[in-house]
Amino acid sequence: MTADEKKEEGVPTIENNNVGPTTPMSTSVGLHRRVAAENAEKAEEEENIEENKPHLTSPSKGEEPVKAPHTGPDTMESLIEEMGDRLLPFAEGEMVEAKVLAVAGNRIWVDVAGQSLGFIPEKEITSKTGLKLGDVVFATVISMEDEEGNVVLSMKRADREKYWLEMENAFKSGDAISVKISDANKGGLISDVGGILGFLPVSQLAPAHYPRVTGGDKDEILNRLRQYIGEEFNVKVITCEKETNKIIFSEKAVKAAEVKQKIDKFKVGDTVKGKITGIVDFGLFVSIDPEIEALVHISEISWTRVSDLHRLFKVGDEIETMVISVDDGRVSLSAKRLLPDPWVKAASKYKVGDKVSGEVTKITPFGAFVSLDPEIDGLVHISELSRERIVDPGQIVDLGKSYEFKIISIEIENHRLGLSMKVEQDKVKSEKLKVKSETKKPEVPETPKEEKIKVTAEKIEEKAEKVAPTTEDTSVGAPTESVGEKPKRVRKTVKKEKTKTVDEVMAE
Repeated sequence: MTADEKKEEGVPTIENNNVGPTTPMSTSVGLHRRVAAENAEKAEEEENIEENKPHLTSPSKGEEPVKAPHTGPDTMESLIEEMGDRLLPFAEGEMVEAKVLAVAGNRIWVDVAGQSLGFIPEKEITSKTGLKLGDVVFATVISMEDEEGNVVLSMKRADREKYWLEMENAFKSGDAISVKISDANKGGLISDVGGILGFLPVSQLAPAHYPRVTGGDKDEILNRLRQYIGEEFNVKVITCEKETNKIIFSEKAVKAAEVKQKIDKFKVGDTVKGKITGIVDFGLFVSIDPEIEALVHISEISWTRVSDLHRLFKVGDEIETMVISVDDGRVSLSAKRLLPDPWVKAASKYKVGDKVSGEVTKITPFGAFVSLDPEIDGLVHISELSRERIVDPGQIVDLGKSYEFKIISIEIENHRLGLSMKVEQDKVKSEKLKVKSETKKPEVPETPKEEKIKVTAEKIEEKAEKVAPTTEDTSVGAPTESVGEKPKRVRKTVKKEKTKTVDEVMAE
């Protein structure tokens, strides 16, 4: 594109003292030559100055001072060949500051380092909103020269580079930064800056933003997390790996130092009051400070077994607890430690070898839990349910039924009471078999084999008697059958005689 064409197209120009205030920006090659010429002229001037300087040591008598060789007009060309792109203060892939010259159509024209004309194509523009003449933007050099000699730049790549630089600095310094949430998944919140994704896991959310969901329903957790899309979060960078595009944030780390000081004030054995902020399958979350949430594990709720926390508590209830541990910024509480330990009483009430009666309250793959009284539960291990090897405790005991057991161990310190059912197992098994036999349909008693044979013989004899008279009633003159003749032939003869007699009668 010629200078006149550039003027007609409205390509911006930049001021240059050597070529006039309105001369269009030359191509990169022309710029190289101009800069090289200027550098060559400066080098030549320095040589002349050096030649005119007095020497510190006088030459020997009769000798002429040695002058530096002068390359003449070839100096500029050799400088261009030697320096190449290094004549410019930027290179491809580097991030530079560019001054906006014009926002026209699908590109932004910029002055790059005051020495070259460049543009940012539309697909590489982050945003044109609010940009005006003279604004300075950061852009990454994509190409040193296009077909028309202009530098091609990208704002998006520069934004990514700038973002990574900011994240690396924040990671090293530990300073808090603000990020805007753009999306959410079941694991946490996502921010997107310049195409780089940062992740804020649920586990790193502050108590105020943590999603407390009954039963850990992942769909409900996601619905609650999506409510934060578009909001600004104050976070710290806890992982920054540019090579793998991995950035992880933590919201609770922002006030970690302040929270740690508060947590350190709590001591094991302290009694604290707080409000229940969440109820989950494994326990209760209790707020003991505006910035501190502690956990009461389900095993620390009561001395007896608790199966449904929602039947006993609701969010907002105030509860008094005891601090049982302060470890790694976490406070654990117990409600049952404020109550008398029933196992101390059990030591005197129960003894190893005693036979007791209890109700089966829970059946597991490894055995059955038995309630001996409102305060004491025992465990019958699957190996203590039967003398025979079984795979399912339900084969021997039923949920909700009471059985007789024998105490085989008591561990007061660990709150364990072991039971055995082997002694009573045979009795239980026989009772079950009895119940099953009573529910079966009554069977018809089988006829003895000897009686069947006798009945069959009588029937054969009766048939033989009926056949004999019929044989004697044969017509007169018929020959008498021999004694050894088969009954079958007699029956056939009888049938023929009977049939003949009927025909005669009909003929008459």
